[in-house]
Amino acid sequence: MSDERRKTVMQRFEERLARLEAMRHDKPARWQVFHLHNALQALPDDHDGADLHLDEFDRHSLEKEYPELEADKVPDVDEIRTRFTALTSGVA
Repeated sequence: MSDERRKTVMQRFEERLARLEAMRHDKPARWQVFHLHNALQALPDDHDGADLHLDEFDRHSLEKEYPELEADKVPDVDEIRTRFTALTSGVA
């Protein structure tokens, strides 16, 4: 991996960490902490993997800009129940 790529990923990580530190009193979302933690785990050996976790960290704000990303949205519990009920109603 190029040194420039490594610097870019490290800078992205530092910016996201600073954002979470600023939100410390507002309790940042658990998923943000989760993806930043996973990015940190990947940083020593896998900058591409870390970069992917940082992309997931940014996904919420990107969905506002790119609505097509919503297609990858995980359904909520009610949607899962409805789909499951529809699936099982034909099996009984």
